[in-house]
Amino acid sequence: MHSREGLDFIPRVMRKIGFVHTIFRLAEGRYERRTGRQVGYDRAFWRPPLNPHAAYELEAGQIRDTLGLEPIVSLTDHDEMEACRELRAIGIPAPYSLEWTVPYGATVFHVGVHNLPPDSAAAFQKHMAEYTACPCEALLREILAALQESSDVLVVLNHPFLNEERLDRVSHVQLLMQFLADYGRYMHALELNGLQPASANCEVVRLSFETRIPVISGGDRHCLEANANVNLTNAGSFTEFVHEIRHEHLSRVLFLPQYQESIAARYIHFIWQAVRTYPEMPGRERWIDRIFFEPLGQPGTVVPLSSEWTNGGPAIVRAFISTIGFLAAPHMRGALRLAFGEQGEVSA
Repeated sequence: MHSREGLDFIPRVMRKIGFVHTIFRLAEGRYERRTGRQVGYDRAFWRPPLNPHAAYELEAGQIRDTLGLEPIVSLTDHDEMEACRELRAIGIPAPYSLEWTVPYGATVFHVGVHNLPPDSAAAFQKHMAEYTACPCEALLREILAALQESSDVLVVLNHPFLNEERLDRVSHVQLLMQFLADYGRYMHALELNGLQPASANCEVVRLSFETRIPVISGGDRHCLEANANVNLTNAGSFTEFVHEIRHEHLSRVLFLPQYQESIAARYIHFIWQAVRTYPEMPGRERWIDRIFFEPLGQPGTVVPLSSEWTNGGPAIVRAFISTIGFLAAPHMRGALRLAFGEQGEVSA
């Protein structure tokens, strides 16, 4: 719930769900005709539904219940460590970790920074925020070098090939290779992402062979599905796990059964979990309470969408959400498998 997630991912996700995208475009078109402007995804963001303890237990519970193992969990919100602070305040030894937004040329990379030293975590976060707000090569190198100096910190280049359509793929890949040429020695692992297709993760495996940087599990989960992959380790703490990756270059990644489901079907469930009502969350029950936007002509002002859509939004939007709820219902799971199939095996 502390992570501030941009909404520019919505059109990209919708394009991958075929007929759902058609319904979505009807809703967009109705809005554009009514207002005379396009939907301002760039002026809005949403916050995921789970509080830090619930998110931690979702991941830890899967490891305990499905695998019968002791969990070690690192939560990374975008550019924010409040969840880590809250967990440590209630006695859960979560590492200080975040997902750092790193603008680079015309694209953006997401870098997972795990297990920051407690006494300097806030200072690191401040310097990272300075770079994100005003990119400067000297500052980027200074931060990465300082992270490298701390032997217990793990730095992961998350979903390296995903650019969220900010840039054409060829240009993004060129910048990715340039980034790795300049800063690859500071990257301790490349992420295999549980919400990306098998073909995309195989690209990351090939990149790992080329760069000699290990791969590691990562989920990008924001709602109620636990990560579709995990690392298996004999380490007794996250710090010991960091040493396995950084110094032994040893990483065992296990993909769990939910990864076999088609990405399109999983996205439908993801969207439903993002927009459904949670009565147990006072003040954040409805999806329009968890989406915020900057009104036109009021720079710096952020208000919840519920302040404008007091009745839940236009009829076409409510109809779209009802459609997603119907498709995500348990009795529709078999139909989604027939419609979208399953992920096949892909050779790396």
